[in-house]
Amino acid sequence: MKIVTIIVLVVVALFILLPILSGNAHIPTSMSATEIGHFIGGFMRYWINAIKSAFSAL
Repeated sequence: MKIVTIIVLVVVALFILLPILSGNAHIPTSMSATEIGHFIGGFMRYWINAIKSAFSAL
């Protein structure tokens, strides 16, 4: 059970960190709606492009 927990935590961390590390989603400097919107937009843009690339490779 501990291994499953560690694997789930690693997958969640990668899901969140990959857009940030690639530079698409910048960490918000303040809690303003604009900053949060840019973060979520970059986050979603990264995963949409990743899914498009995965399906186009098939």
